[in-house]
Amino acid sequence: MSVLQFNVLVFQQTRNFSKNDFAISEPNGTQVAHVETGGSTLGRMLGGARELTVFDGPGRPVLRVYDTMTLGRERMEFQDPDGNPIGNLVKRISLFKTKIDLEVLGEQLQLDGNLWGFDFNINSPQGPIAGVSREWSGMSNALFGKSTYSLRLAEWASVPQRLGIIGGVLALDLIREKQERNNG
Repeated sequence: MSVLQFNVLVFQQTRNFSKNDFAISEPNGTQVAHVETGGSTLGRMLGGARELTVFDGPGRPVLRVYDTMTLGRERMEFQDPDGNPIGNLVKRISLFKTKIDLEVLGEQLQLDGNLWGFDFNINSPQGPIAGVSREWSGMSNALFGKSTYSLRLAEWASVPQRLGIIGGVLALDLIREKQERNNG
């Protein structure tokens, strides 16, 4: 069973001052992957999560998301386990609006909707390829820094597109977390 074979994935986040981990399940609740926060504990405590790894089972990484240091804009890079680039996400500030660029192996994907509320669609040149929606996970989960959202992927999405979209969703969560930390 692989995280890449499902068209609907449910992300259950567990976040605290030093980690931003996830369990990824298929719709009936069976966990198919997990995400672990990387980097040093001190670095995570001071700067938040800057590196995530998606595991498709124990010891089987399929994707790495890196928060790269840049001036003036957020930039996240996605790599396969061998370090080969898959894509990137860039947050651009424009007049009155924040724009997110998601690129997967040279293909530009468009994100439309409420990005920070996790209710948006992702469009490719071939048409709608994914949708993300936040789900209520209960008051106690909200109080303890846990959120839940689902990702719906088009059946025709390729493996690199799936990896890039999963990376993009995780990258958006990292950016949102950093904004909350800086504003609060």
